[in-house]
Amino acid sequence: MKNGQDQLNISRGSGKSSGIPGMRVRIWPAVLIVVVAGALILGVSPFASTIIHNVLVFMVTPFVAMILLTVWWLRASRTPRRDRLIGLALFVAALLLVLLTQRSLMNGALLLMYALPALSAIAVLAMAVTLPFGWRIQRWFAAATMLLAAGAFTLFRVNGLGGTFLPVMSFRWEPISEELLSEPPQLAGGGTALLPAEAGAGDWPGFRGPSRDGRVTGITFSPDWSTPPRQLWRRRVGIGWSSFAVVGEYVFTQEQHGESELVTCYRAATGENVWVNRVDAFHEDPMGSGPRATPVFNRGRLYTQGATGVLQCLDAATGTTIWRKDLKTEMGVKMPNWGFSATPLVMDELIVVGAGDSKEKSLIAFQSATGEIVWSAGDAANGYSSPHLADIAGFPQVLILSDFGLKSFDLETGDPLWEHMWKLSGNPRCVQPLVVGSDLVMMGSAGTLGSRLLRIQRRSDTWEVREEWTTRRFRPYFNDSVLHKGYCYGFDGDRLLCINIKTGDRLWEGKRYGGQVLLVADIDMLLVLSEKGVVTLVEATPTRFNEVASFQALTGKTWNHPVVAHGKLFVRNADEAACFALPEAQSL
Repeated sequence: MKNGQDQLNISRGSGKSSGIPGMRVRIWPAVLIVVVAGALILGVSPFASTIIHNVLVFMVTPFVAMILLTVWWLRASRTPRRDRLIGLALFVAALLLVLLTQRSLMNGALLLMYALPALSAIAVLAMAVTLPFGWRIQRWFAAATMLLAAGAFTLFRVNGLGGTFLPVMSFRWEPISEELLSEPPQLAGGGTALLPAEAGAGDWPGFRGPSRDGRVTGITFSPDWSTPPRQLWRRRVGIGWSSFAVVGEYVFTQEQHGESELVTCYRAATGENVWVNRVDAFHEDPMGSGPRATPVFNRGRLYTQGATGVLQCLDAATGTTIWRKDLKTEMGVKMPNWGFSATPLVMDELIVVGAGDSKEKSLIAFQSATGEIVWSAGDAANGYSSPHLADIAGFPQVLILSDFGLKSFDLETGDPLWEHMWKLSGNPRCVQPLVVGSDLVMMGSAGTLGSRLLRIQRRSDTWEVREEWTTRRFRPYFNDSVLHKGYCYGFDGDRLLCINIKTGDRLWEGKRYGGQVLLVADIDMLLVLSEKGVVTLVEATPTRFNEVASFQALTGKTWNHPVVAHGKLFVRNADEAACFALPEAQSL
């Protein structure tokens, strides 16, 4: 009778933690859960290129597997009750070890995307391989291997998010951007840039070029990079995601040095610093610290917007501040979650800023000479696109893309002209609208929405907006697109592809570069700067994906738009900037 009661206690899992002779863990459900989850993660991840894919693969799948494993462990593992509670506590402790050893809870949560499935699988594997030795050995081996694995994860540091919302990691002993600039280069400047009165042929006066379309014209170069483009200079720069403005013999950008946001001017030929403008400001978030917008050159002046909302007009020759506005304190604009990212739109007498506020301050226009307010308009918030100038039906207007959709405003007065509501929740819209001819505009979205082509027509005093097509197979996040000969080239998540702009049909898909793309129109080439700092040439043709040449230009996470100007290629990221001579470059 006593033996029978002992067996009953074993079957109920109420044995003592010291181990029960003859007890065997029911391990097969856990192995099945781990194998299925691992197959989903390893099988789908090579094809996952968008944010929604990675959320499903690296967040939802491990979370569901953890729930199932917890149910198995507590209800069906046949282990002693006290051991179940101790084991669950050890697993939580291992996760907390990973979470709390990062410099922020957000970074710790990002590391758990990898640590959670790994620790679960390791604990189950440890119990499976030690099954013949009995529960007394199994429990100690599983606990030890799980805690050792958690300790191994603490050797890694999360430095932020990548373009598809996966963590960017490094070993703890590797220097991060802030540490690389712990002794920043001397940027006292004080020099003077000898600039033309106006930007001319071959110049790149601001964000994505003169028309903000990422299109390079008037230059050819050899696509034969069997010998990579010759490096002219390379230098350490401060953190930031700005691109370059290139005018004459000088290049301008924005960067973070300690607690100061800098606008910097360098010599295009040598990388030597000419002048620097400093503002006491600092913005940090998981996407990356530092300024995001790109300087804009116009009539001898430089217009910049910092990540905390400091708008400046500078003398481009010396970096001296002509006027300055703080959008938060002076305009009452709310700070965006991911910082002020929009590059100002400059049109001689007027400068339009994307403020992203919902109280008639989505866009704010200033007099370019004095900084006086001309108009403010719009109530669409939570967007990180820059104001975009378009001439639609012969009517100059400013477009702004946000989570509301697409809105258009009169250039001179700020009066609303037309709008198209296509609301987006979750990941905000960050790309530029793509203007096609005089009556078509394409808008892109991350997540599940995709892209949509709109036809805009003006009849008398009425604007009509009609949807031409919508596709869920083209989902750009922050990666802008280019147009060439009736075809659009851009990114579905981080995968380069080509679509027919008339129909939205996908014609080909290429590699998972991430990053940004330029169109070099006169040689029918796409120049891609990948998220890993690789520069690649791809044929701009709808018939096939054809990678022509590539070379490693930078190291580390690279989101900044590349620039081609005066026969040179300029690239940068949060750590360094470099300039390369394009082979056999010729101006047309």
